[in-house]
Amino acid sequence: MAALHTVPRARGGPDLKNTGHERTTIDRILEFAVTLNWKDLTQPDEATSIQVEYRTGLHHSLEYLKLWSSTKRGYWHLIGEYWMHSSTGHESGATFSGGNYSAGLALMLDAIMQHQEAFLPPSSDFLDGLVQIKEPSETDLEAARAEITRAMDHIGSLTVHT
Repeated sequence: MAALHTVPRARGGPDLKNTGHERTTIDRILEFAVTLNWKDLTQPDEATSIQVEYRTGLHHSLEYLKLWSSTKRGYWHLIGEYWMHSSTGHESGATFSGGNYSAGLALMLDAIMQHQEAFLPPSSDFLDGLVQIKEPSETDLEAARAEITRAMDHIGSLTVHT
């Protein structure tokens, strides 16, 4: 069995409010984070797709998310998880399995999950969400890089100013 890599989530942090900054959806920012870390999560010569599955809780904030990869239609493999709270079955923060690991994605997920208020929440109609991500093109990578940079700068500016 492959070793699990766990990155503990940050504790505490300010309560972020919308400050007039144009916010992206939580689904899109998760897509951008995975896109930027695609090479860490996939094999170079395999056609892969990745999906992010999540569950929302009170106030429509994400409680956890799971990352799944597929190289063959209909077969999905768990490559990572992020839990907001620990329990007897899992630790809080990012955990990778199956030989997968991405330090960059772990840091991005920690920032995103700890500052969910900076992003538009998922639909209140459903508890569960799913974001499907295809292999990114260079244009996709450039767009993801720009959006993640903007989002992380915004999170940082809110953290400094609160």
